Amino acid sequence: MNNSSFLNFLFLLIYKHRAKHLAIFIILLILVALLSSTLFITSSIKKEVLDTLDAQPDFIVQKIRGGRSVDIDTDIVEEFRSIRGVMEVKPRVFGRYFVTDKMQYFTIVGIDFFEESMDKKLKKVFENLDIKKFLEKDNMLVGDGVKKFLAQKHYKKYMHFKTPDAGVKKVYIYDTFKDDTNLISNDLIITDIELAREILGISKTKATDIILNIPNDAEQDNIKLKLLSKHYDTRVITKKDIENSYEYLFNYKSGVFLLLFMICILTFMIILYQRYSMINSNDKKEIATLRSIGWSIKDILKLKVLETLFIGIWAFVLGVILAFVFVFGFNAPFLKEVFIGFNNLENSVTFSPVIDFGLLFSLFLFFIVPFVASILIPVWKIAITDPIEAMK
Repeated sequence: MNNSSFLNFLFLLIYKHRAKHLAIFIILLILVALLSSTLFITSSIKKEVLDTLDAQPDFIVQKIRGGRSVDIDTDIVEEFRSIRGVMEVKPRVFGRYFVTDKMQYFTIVGIDFFEESMDKKLKKVFENLDIKKFLEKDNMLVGDGVKKFLAQKHYKKYMHFKTPDAGVKKVYIYDTFKDDTNLISNDLIITDIELAREILGISKTKATDIILNIPNDAEQDNIKLKLLSKHYDTRVITKKDIENSYEYLFNYKSGVFLLLFMICILTFMIILYQRYSMINSNDKKEIATLRSIGWSIKDILKLKVLETLFIGIWAFVLGVILAFVFVFGFNAPFLKEVFIGFNNLENSVTFSPVIDFGLLFSLFLFFIVPFVASILIPVWKIAITDPIEAMK
């Protein structure tokens, strides 16, 4: 049989069994779309987080008391600067300000606007900021989620913050800022460093932590040991430590979905295998007829493989496209909450398109190989049966 006739017969066979194929196609489409959506969300969030980490300092030094972080003395900033190999040292002031019965919070970051920021993302925020006008009174820059939350509480121009000394501080909303995805900045408030100290209750001689930059990567381990040896009650967190923590978190959540996917796909393949193992008389007669008119076992297997591949590949491609639109077009409603959380301010996150083709190809192999095998094995058992026996 020439290729043209073979393909014509293939598509006629697919059309004849369209009802059976449609049910299988829809199930496969849903499975692929669900896992692809998970992979797209994970890849997009991971890229945003890693880009943010790349802009962060090399070391974060915290003071530990009773196993938890407490405010650190700013006096040791000059001591850290004297360590050979350290280029930049700055104290940071930040913390959480809880609202609505401690159920939701803002992240307040204090900035010294007269010093150059070590955070590349914050530098972009200040590019078009009139610092003189901003510092004329108690102003704050707020994230998109904070802006919406305050508007719901009828704070459209300012907010009253309760300070730890039982006072009240009126702070005006100067402007709203937003990063590319709104993932990091959503619950963020940026103020002058002294105003942040007052709201969070941090004295002028204290800081939340101290950050350092070390230009030479080869010296980082040595400098870390020096810091720990001078101050036994400190904890030094490297950029790599934070990156590893996020990698573990994303891999864990992706692994849960991958495991569920594998359970679902294997269960479905077992059902398919059982269905084709108990193949009905019409299907047996179809294969027996092909054998009796001269088709070889190889030709029959080739026909069934192509028929299965046609359904599987289309289900995979359309599932990936559906997932792409769902995640990057509609921002993955409901599913995104699994990854970004939903216990704080509502986040109108925008996922940046990130596609890992290597991961998609691995997914395709995990998907298509068991799918083809679950149908091919029982068909092969029938194809090797004597045609006369199969016709009975």
